[in-house]
Amino acid sequence: MAKVRYPKPHLSYTQQRQKLADQGMVLDLPAEQVEHYLAHLNYYRLSGYWYEYRLHNASPLRFQPNTRFSEIIQLYQFDKALRILLLDAIEQIEVSIRTKLAYHLGERYGAHALLNATLFNKQGTYHTTLAKLETEVGRSREEFILHLTGKYQEALPPIWAAVEVMSMGQLSSWYKNLKVRQDALAISANYELDSKVLSSFLHHLTILRNHCAHHARVWNKQFTFTLQIPSHKPLPVIEAFQTECMAQRKIYNTLVMMAWMLNIIQPEHDWLHRLKRLLAKYPDINLAQMGFPADWQDYAIWQS
Repeated sequence: MAKVRYPKPHLSYTQQRQKLADQGMVLDLPAEQVEHYLAHLNYYRLSGYWYEYRLHNASPLRFQPNTRFSEIIQLYQFDKALRILLLDAIEQIEVSIRTKLAYHLGERYGAHALLNATLFNKQGTYHTTLAKLETEVGRSREEFILHLTGKYQEALPPIWAAVEVMSMGQLSSWYKNLKVRQDALAISANYELDSKVLSSFLHHLTILRNHCAHHARVWNKQFTFTLQIPSHKPLPVIEAFQTECMAQRKIYNTLVMMAWMLNIIQPEHDWLHRLKRLLAKYPDINLAQMGFPADWQDYAIWQS
C-alpha cells in the first residue's frame, strides 16, 4: 500500500477540547480544567484511555453515550498509581533474584562464576550478556565498583558485587542461560517455582519494567509475551491464574505472581493491601479489562 501524507493539522488546546465535545464526550469539568489536562497529559496519550469508549463503527468518530471526561482522567490516575505499585514489586523481586543468583553461583563456583563460560548454555548469548555487564561495570560510579575494579585484575568484580549493576534484562538473561538445570532449580526453589516458570516470569518483568518506566498504559494492556502457567506448583498460583487466551495477555496473572513472590520475599509486606486499597479507591474501574475474574478476591493468593 502506497504511503500518503499525514493530513491532520496541529490543534490548540481549545480546539482539542472542542473536538472531544463534537465527538460526543461529556466535558463535565470546567473548560479551563479540561484544557489544563490536555496541556499537561497530551491528547494523544489520553486517547489510549478513551479508545475503549468510542463507537468503533461510527463515522465520523463518536463516543459512547455518557462518556465523561472526568472518568477518563480517573482512569489515567488509576493507571499511574498501578504502575508505581508494579515498579515497587519489580524492585523487590529483582533485588531478591540478584541475591539468590549471586549466592548460589558464588557458593558453588566461586567469586567469578560469571567469567566461566562453561556454566552457560548459548555461548553467543553468554558473550553478549557478559559484554553488556562489563559495560555497566565500566560506566558505574559506585564506590564499591570503583574500589573492586581498581584493586583487582579480573574483568568483573565478584558476582555478589556485579549483580548490583545488572539491569533486569541482564538478570533475566543470565538466569535463563544457566547450563546446569540444577543451578536454575536451586534458585527457583527459593520461590517454590519451577525454573522454567521463573525464567518466563523474569522475561515478562523485563518487558513490564521497561513499559512502566516509560509511563506506558497498563490498564487494558495486551502483552505480547505471556507468562508460563505453572503445571504442578505452587497451588495458590495455579488456582488463581486465568488461562483463557485473552486473559493471559492482561496484567492480572502478573499481579498473582507478584503477590506470591512478595509473600515469600517479605512476609510482612503491605503491597497486597496497597493494591486492594487502590482497587477500592477506584470502584468504577472495569477490572475485567485487566483480566480479573469476577471472583478474584475468593482465591487464597489474595487472602494472605
